[in-house]
Amino acid sequence: MRYNCGSELGANQTRKRVACSFVAAINHNSMLELLAKRTADHLRLAPRSPKYLCLRDAIVQMISEGLLSEGDRIPTEQQLAAALPVSLGTVQKALNNLVETGDLYRQRRRGTFVAESERRHQLGYPIFSFFRPDNTMVQLTFVKLLKRERVQKSGPWSDRLGSCAEGYVHLVRRDRIDGVFNCHTELYLRADTAEQLMQVDSTVLEQESILPLLQTLHSEQKFQAQNQVGCIRLPRPIREVIDAEMPEESWGMRLETLYQLTSGSTVVWQVMHIPINEYRLNFLVAHA
Repeated sequence: MRYNCGSELGANQTRKRVACSFVAAINHNSMLELLAKRTADHLRLAPRSPKYLCLRDAIVQMISEGLLSEGDRIPTEQQLAAALPVSLGTVQKALNNLVETGDLYRQRRRGTFVAESERRHQLGYPIFSFFRPDNTMVQLTFVKLLKRERVQKSGPWSDRLGSCAEGYVHLVRRDRIDGVFNCHTELYLRADTAEQLMQVDSTVLEQESILPLLQTLHSEQKFQAQNQVGCIRLPRPIREVIDAEMPEESWGMRLETLYQLTSGSTVVWQVMHIPINEYRLNFLVAHA
């Protein structure tokens, strides 16, 4: 009798494992089908964009919509290449890019997984947008905070922000645009209104654009921005952040932005150095 019960129990466990495997297979196939559709849509809408960017955008879109959740295992590179309208090399390039930017992570001998939300550093710009050569808007910018310090001395920042006895908060970032090129970004804020930025975790400064942070620091929810654009030869410290192998005589765009309250007082001075590239920069007329 014990033998029969054990056999029945073992059979039930086997059936449960088969059922779970069947459900997993359905979810796996559904993921591949949906990702194939999304990738095809991106390829159709942006035929001149690199294919790996179209696949990357499709994966990120599914993550942002909750169709891929934290901890979900991504199909293997071979499975993706077989199911999607792209080559194995394109799949590998897209996944490597997503691992680099923190959207995915790999575990040896286990596979590639969707990262936790706090691992992902995606940033949008509130006052301007980058567009690819095929005129599709860049959806993602990935930020790495390189320096955070308090500055007591005067300089060009004090000319823009006004005198401040408490000093100034200075932030330096590397902004990776669309996974294609890097920009060097510096921000100066008055310490008397931005002191808490010296205390927050660095990931907060990597996950939020400056506008939501300003809305947290100030009771006023509306800001305006003044932009000034020029072309300069990039200094060595900036070249090293953008691309350590840039030639000495490299030129780029210098985008200076003053964020102001509706009263007219300036609260942030931002300077962004952008290397020469095929992307287009569009400025927004209205600001939140």
